[in-house]
Amino acid sequence: MINTNSSSITFRKPKHAKSVKWANYLQIFVNDSPQYFISCIKCHCILTWKPNDGTNVMDKHDKSCKQHSSSSTQQSIESFYLPNDKFKKQLINSTKRKLTNVLAECCAVDSLPFSVCRGDGFKELGNNLLKVGRQLGATVSIEEVIPDPTTISREIDKIYSARKEQLISYLSTLDHFVITVDFWTEYQTKISYGGVTLHTYSEEYGLLVFVLACKPFDLPSQTADNVRLFTDSILESYNLPLNHVKYVVCDNENKMRASFRYDINRIGCSAHFINKIIEHSLCIPNPDCEDIQRLFNSIHDLVVYLRSSHNQCKLSVKLQLFCKIKWNSAYSMLSSFINVYPELNMVINDKAQKLTFAQIDFDELISFAKYLKYFVDVTEMLSAEKTPTISLVLPLKQRLINISKPNPTDPESIMKFKKYFENKIPTYWEVDDIHFIGTVLHPKFKHLQILIKLIYRYDYIIYISVFYVSDSQSDLSFNFEVSSAQSILISSTDTKDLLSECYDQISTTSKASDNNDELKRYLQSIDSLIDNEDLFDFWRRQKFIYPVLYSIARDILIVPATNTAAERLFSASGNTVTETRNRLSSQKVDKLMFIKKNVAILKKIFGKIATSNNLDTSVDSTAQKGEKRLYEHLLDADNNDIDNHNNSSDDEE
Repeated sequence: MINTNSSSITFRKPKHAKSVKWANYLQIFVNDSPQYFISCIKCHCILTWKPNDGTNVMDKHDKSCKQHSSSSTQQSIESFYLPNDKFKKQLINSTKRKLTNVLAECCAVDSLPFSVCRGDGFKELGNNLLKVGRQLGATVSIEEVIPDPTTISREIDKIYSARKEQLISYLSTLDHFVITVDFWTEYQTKISYGGVTLHTYSEEYGLLVFVLACKPFDLPSQTADNVRLFTDSILESYNLPLNHVKYVVCDNENKMRASFRYDINRIGCSAHFINKIIEHSLCIPNPDCEDIQRLFNSIHDLVVYLRSSHNQCKLSVKLQLFCKIKWNSAYSMLSSFINVYPELNMVINDKAQKLTFAQIDFDELISFAKYLKYFVDVTEMLSAEKTPTISLVLPLKQRLINISKPNPTDPESIMKFKKYFENKIPTYWEVDDIHFIGTVLHPKFKHLQILIKLIYRYDYIIYISVFYVSDSQSDLSFNFEVSSAQSILISSTDTKDLLSECYDQISTTSKASDNNDELKRYLQSIDSLIDNEDLFDFWRRQKFIYPVLYSIARDILIVPATNTAAERLFSASGNTVTETRNRLSSQKVDKLMFIKKNVAILKKIFGKIATSNNLDTSVDSTAQKGEKRLYEHLLDADNNDIDNHNNSSDDEE
């Protein structure tokens, strides 16, 4: 009640309080009824107190209260040493230098990556070690408090069970969510995994992405029926039947198309479309692409040669190799090759490879790489997880088409290569109804000329009214006209900011609006995003102006443009199962991925939960209340550790 600032809670001194101790304390009243609790004014700590206790409780608390000031007769250490920002900065820098040395040795001795200190888990560990250090001091060695690997492994199971229960309870409150599905085979163990992620929106927490599973695919074969059955079983474990899911985003294989053909709307992954178009342009013979394919194959052969020889170690940058199933790997190979291009003449020793290198037109290579960079940027924009992406698909697709138009300044090979993309992108990259609706819901894209033509052609506004607006909600009229002056074609001018080139021109002329027509008012309004405002934040501001459109936006904008969430899940699991860590069971991998991807979000929603040793609770209560002494914490921890030890065995990974 206190944490929620309940109006029924009041703080005041008792009527007959005479002691000077009451200058720092207030009694708690609930609905004007006195309670056997008092609150410290300095540290806001709640203490149990009865009238018969007198001031004993206060005396004890004063000794441990961290806000308690020294008496005026006793000199404080601050009278001899005045802390200041300069000294604090010097102390931090000195400590940082010591930690840098320790971390460097740690990375070398334990074979850890240098980036280990950037991880959120490492920072959380560091914060808790600081708390433990303040509590225990230097009298306790680190070996005495660090748990056994077996204990840590079993703690993963406990954390997983507790957090999954929390996630199930949270998902039961949702009305709108979308899933992404994908499958992969782990390189080290050759186990096939299936991943399912869930996307939803909360006004309090924003756009949320949860990992539901990264489980081994244990059915006989990956047929369409088995894929659907596997997905159903995962959703049922969270009490989420698939027929309640409106959309599923997955790749564009025939197997996945057939799996989600019925009772659900399948959305193709835009990043897969882009990657496949690039793959076909580089790997499938085509008259428009033969010159670029020849250049690409020459670079690929040189990279393979250099990586397989000892000459790779002489280069300043590691060369990347093209992989069909890895997004943007063609550009990665070109970029790494360009970075070391000046060094290659002194490194390549083979005569045949020297001849191949001499035949490469560097200007053509630069133009080729710059063109592919547009596709890399679009893929990254559409793969964002923290912001809506479905509304970007149509504008960015059209932007790539316009960039692929002939440019007289390009080499002839690049012009022919672009022609292939100009013809291929419109036909191969599929778009669905939801992409048009999502684009309308973006205030900066709602008047794109290509969009308006297609709206009239397919009656998408009627589609919205039929599928998303219930009879109980306010009426929407869809007879509208849009001035051609308000709509523009997407610019084809080169720019570093692809997205800004897709925005509408803002009309400065105001139009008479129909107060009874939400859609017409929205289309005629000049309301737009404020600075770098999130699209969901925009609609939250507008929810009382356009309540029906707001409900539609909450349904539509949670749909991701790609299934990158599942792809990133597999990348994370691949980094977890390595050559030196290949004994992890598939069940343990699933639990590790669940915790890795979900624990931060669940902590925001539910807060920190107490683990078996109650370390967080004991440390925090000591720092805040000061009532529980050190030996009491140690006794509690010892008792818990004894119980855990009796139930444990040597099953470390």
